[in-house]
Formats: sequence, C-alpha cells, structure tokens
Amino acid sequence: MRVLVTGSTGFLGRRAVEALHTDGHEVRCLVRTPGYEDRFQARDLDVHYGSVSDKAALRSAMYDLDAVVHLVAIIRERGSTTFDSVNGQGTQNVATAAAESGVGHFVHVSAIGADGTSTYPYLRSKGQGEAAVVASGIPYSILRPSILFGLGDEFISTLSAIVRAFPVVPIIGTGSTLLQPIEIEDVAHCVAITVRDEPTMAPVEIGGPEHLSYLDIVKILCRTLNVSRAYMPVPLTILQNSARVMEALLPSPPATREQLRMAALPNVTDPDSVHQNFHFHPRPLEGNIDFIKTITRWDGLKTALGIRSARLQGTRPQGD
Repeated sequence: MRVLVTGSTGFLGRRAVEALHTDGHEVRCLVRTPGYEDRFQARDLDVHYGSVSDKAALRSAMYDLDAVVHLVAIIRERGSTTFDSVNGQGTQNVATAAAESGVGHFVHVSAIGADGTSTYPYLRSKGQGEAAVVASGIPYSILRPSILFGLGDEFISTLSAIVRAFPVVPIIGTGSTLLQPIEIEDVAHCVAITVRDEPTMAPVEIGGPEHLSYLDIVKILCRTLNVSRAYMPVPLTILQNSARVMEALLPSPPATREQLRMAALPNVTDPDSVHQNFHFHPRPLEGNIDFIKTITRWDGLKTALGIRSARLQGTRPQGD
C-alpha cells in the first residue's frame, strides 16, 4: 500500500514510519522542516515538504495513495500555533485534501477524552479534528491513546527530570488521578495494524496494561532512578498559579496551566484494549523506561527553568 504520514518526524511519527516501512508499505512523509527527514532509519522514503496549514502542499502530496496516517498535533500552544489551528483546522485541511484525492482509508490519531464540546481547549480541538475526519466521507479509523511514553516523550521525561533533581516531588492534588501510559513503539504498531485492517468507522481507545495513579507513576520513576524522595501534595490551584508565572517568564515551562488542569482528568480505558483490538500485549511502564536513567540532576534543573535539554527530547527539537 502507498501511505502518506503527516507528522512523520515527530515523537510518534518516526516510529510509525518505521513500522509501516517494515510492514512493506510504500511510505510518503510530509515533513515541515527540510533536513528533519534525516531522523528516519529507512532511506527509501518519498519525502514531501509542507505543513498542515499549507493546502497547496497537502494537495501536491496526496496523489496515488491508498491511505493517510494523520499524526500532526500539539499538546501546548505557542503564539499563533494554537490547538484550534493545528489539531482542529489542520486536521480539517488534511481530511479535505485526502477526500479530494480519493484516499481510501484515513487513520487519525486522536486522544482519550476528545470531545468537540469539551471545556478543555486541547480535548475540544481533538474532538473537532475527529469530527472533520468523520465529515470528510472517507472510510476512517480513529485511535485514541492514553499518555504516551518512550525516549523523547514529554510527560514521563519531564516528571523524571523533576524527580532526579529535587528531594521533594510535588504531587498534583492527592495524586489519585488514574492514567494508562502506553509505550510509543506499541502505539506505532497499532497504527501499522490499523492501516492494514479495514476502517473501524469508530474511535478505538488504547492504553497500557495498567491503570496507574499519578503517585504510582512517581513511585515507579523513583524506583527506576534508584532514588528516595518525599512527596508533597499541592492543590491544583496553587500549581496553576505557579504555572501562570512560569508561562510568562520561561521559554518552555515544565507544565502549562492547561496541562495541569487536564492532569485532574482520568485518562484510562479498558486495560485489555490493545489485546482485544490488535491482538498483542502492550508493555507496562515499569521495566520499560530505562531511558530515564540517563537524565541528570542538571537536566532536571534546566527543566525547572524552562529549558528542555536534548537528552530529554531524545533528538533535536521535533518538527512536524
């Protein structure tokens, strides 16, 4: 099959491209920043340059395709790069171009909790993106993963840096919010299987094999890093006030107010969801995050100062 991947140089995109290439597909990559294609292990890829806001570039990349895998998304806003412009309108642009080109299967990676009427801007934008895919008329599949982890992630790496650097770890509220971290290579495998299978015509939620509280995750990070830390519950309102100051002063705050607000939301589905839908067992968080062992105290201090180190990114800064 001939497959176009948007967001191909991003955290999930790089893994999805490799998984699709390994499966024998002819992979075409939409790359926003020329030169970023050197991130791919496979070299026999068809590379087109452009962004999801460039309708002409999208049209020029949409010829002679069997499927489109749409992965471009942002999890924090910067200036004019907003949730609505990327997660919402950007998805609309890609779906429209795919429909005009007669693509037979549109695979869209969304998020658990996506809802076009949500009061949470990120989840609302993801819901708007899903609605655009459904309205396009293309046979579609929508994947809604929980929190992603792996080398170059944001959540686990940032939290690990804080755990490494400081003797006391702030816990959001009571730390009881449930999450279901899923390994990035497993998500890429789900994407490749989805391309191969018939369109689901409905969202499919996926997550790792365990429901873990925020505090459970912090304890796993401590065990992995072999450090002993005290835990300090902090009310969400206090953390959001701190985030407001950091957003004003720091280039890349450890967490935004919106991310903290969403941290109070459960982010889980059936623990057996991957096995039921894709017939393999995803990896648990503990035992599969050795990459955080390379994080230093200095990385943690830089993270607290709003500077995301190359070690945490797993590569140079990501583009789409």
